Amino acid sequence: MPKFKDLHDHLPVWARWLVRLATALLNAALWLGLWLAVFLSIFWLILQVGSADWVATLGSTAHLLLKWGLRLTLLGLFGLWVVLMIHPVRMRWWLVRKLGWAFTWRQRARLRARQPADGQPAAAPPPAPAAAPSATSADSAPRRGPQLLAQPPRPMSRRRFLAESVLLGGLIGYSMLVEPEQIQVMYVDLPVPQLPARFHGLRIAQVSDLHVNAYTTADDIAEAVHVINQLDADIVTITGDFVDWNARFAEDATRPFRQLRAREGVFSILGNHDYYSGNIDLIKATIRRHDLGLLVNEHTVLRRGADALTLIGLDDPRHNRGGGLRYNRESVDPERAMRGVLAERPRVLLVHNPVIVSALLRRYELDVILSGHTHGGQFQVPIITDSLFGANEYFVHGRYDLGRTQVYVNRGLGFTGPPVRFRARPEVTLARLVPAAG
Repeated sequence: MPKFKDLHDHLPVWARWLVRLATALLNAALWLGLWLAVFLSIFWLILQVGSADWVATLGSTAHLLLKWGLRLTLLGLFGLWVVLMIHPVRMRWWLVRKLGWAFTWRQRARLRARQPADGQPAAAPPPAPAAAPSATSADSAPRRGPQLLAQPPRPMSRRRFLAESVLLGGLIGYSMLVEPEQIQVMYVDLPVPQLPARFHGLRIAQVSDLHVNAYTTADDIAEAVHVINQLDADIVTITGDFVDWNARFAEDATRPFRQLRAREGVFSILGNHDYYSGNIDLIKATIRRHDLGLLVNEHTVLRRGADALTLIGLDDPRHNRGGGLRYNRESVDPERAMRGVLAERPRVLLVHNPVIVSALLRRYELDVILSGHTHGGQFQVPIITDSLFGANEYFVHGRYDLGRTQVYVNRGLGFTGPPVRFRARPEVTLARLVPAAG
């Protein structure tokens, strides 16, 4: 019986091009299936472990082992996912060969099981077929057109393999195992027009985006609290996303803040993930029980003698999951928050998502805006990350001088999705209010 490749060699050119197109589409579908399988496995593992009840019952040592075991597992999956992107043909070929080897091993096992018992003569092999007549020079000439079977990729040199392994493994390992553990304190001076003398040098510590879950725990928040307490802040602000996806971690996300030292109070707002948790009332009640000064579309006044400063807290503008701005009472309501605010007092605004900043400044005069939400891009690829975030959010990380208004976007402490940070270390901000020049 002729082989399929022999039949293919006698197809007309147009048919061979059609076969090649079908082969390319099948190869692309196989690669896409493998890529999606690894990608979905990463997020499935994160969601399963992050919301598992049994994880919260582990002791400190077991929990630490689980945390690092999860990161190492994700490190391997994430590395495979990246390699599938940069070496799609090589990886697909390698995986298909491994699957083919497994199938062949199974077939050989079946043949061995069918072999006759010891001492029984083996069946004579069938006679070899007669040799085919030699092809003419015209028949043996190579035919134009594509070939059906893809050729194996060229072997990778040892030098290139070692270079890519060190570079890729080092990058992913650093971004998963090293940088997420390094809290960075950012110091910034924010000039405020007509700042009352008694508020010169007011020190505001800011932390954001905790994303507490089963493997980002109260111990991680306690470490950040220790860092904040070294800063001698006048007030501490927490700009949303206490939990990641589950409200039952509200206690772990808030209890460590009871150890904060702030001369003039602690103040907080909500983020979109606090709403995604499914029980926003529990989160609000827990924040209030631990006296973290929750501001939801409202303001408070800080006083130093006869001078005063207004601190405003807005609800999250995108907790409806559908995106967009919703100026109504079930979401961000700046009119309610600004009601009764005196124009001559400096205004410091807390809002989780900076996407709303431009719209707010068209309607209100604000001196300082503190935000979070963006995680600073979380994985900062030079030029690309800021361009992608800037196209949608404009404000990505750090200070933005808008003339009268100073905007600062904190990179946050935790992470959403893979536990990875690159060039976007977890951040605690210490902002100092200073009088604006002129």
